[in-house]
Amino acid sequence: MSVVVQVVGGPVLASDYDNQLIESVTVRRNRLLGALLYGENPNERRWMDSVRLFLFSVAAAAVIAAVCVGYSFVSNLLEENRQKQEEQRRQQNSAAYHPADHRGYDAGPADGRYDVPFPMQTGS
Repeated sequence: MSVVVQVVGGPVLASDYDNQLIESVTVRRNRLLGALLYGENPNERRWMDSVRLFLFSVAAAAVIAAVCVGYSFVSNLLEENRQKQEEQRRQQNSAAYHPADHRGYDAGPADGRYDVPFPMQTGS
């Protein structure tokens, strides 16, 4: 059952009035929300949106740059430590194969005589 309301322009159904009311409330809510978030002046609103976007972009670029620099620093530090450890390992290995008191040749006994474990043959 529909209710008919008499208006000067002609008959209007009550459901049309309800739809208009709902739409006007929605528009007002959107306007109030925009005014609350951005202020009253629409020109200032557009300018503030641009500035805000620019500041967020600069902040994001700074964070990305800081992460890149930090990663580079840490990876360089780890690489230097790895090279130092490898160099120390090489020095330890070379010291194990070549002792410091080793001269590279056999000097023999101090008096110049060698003890030979087998008898020497003399000609007969």
